[in-house]
Amino acid sequence: MKLYDLKKYGSVHPMQLEVRTYSNGNLAITMTTWEDDTPEPWQTLTVNLDGVRDREHAFIDTNNNGQGILEWIKHHKLGVPTGLVGFSGFCVYPEYHFFPNALREMDSEGYAEYLSQRK
Repeated sequence: MKLYDLKKYGSVHPMQLEVRTYSNGNLAITMTTWEDDTPEPWQTLTVNLDGVRDREHAFIDTNNNGQGILEWIKHHKLGVPTGLVGFSGFCVYPEYHFFPNALREMDSEGYAEYLSQRK
């Protein structure tokens, strides 16, 4: 299991990322913190908006994770912005293309399951 350090609230939180699939087939990525060697659900990195995204594309939940999460994605070389945005209420969510090798490294089983549902 690979952990990705996330600096937030004055501390460093070791994060496990898990690849999941929303009911419409879109990519979902969940975050679990491993502080004191105990897993605890943290947040969902992605948000599922209307429509089906291209493979390995997802909107980033900047509403709950803050804008700093975009730099975190870049720092860990997880993906790149596509230039598209989605809207929900007053929130704007940037779409990112996640690198297949990064998805495989964060959760190979979850990524394989996601791909099997996208075919």
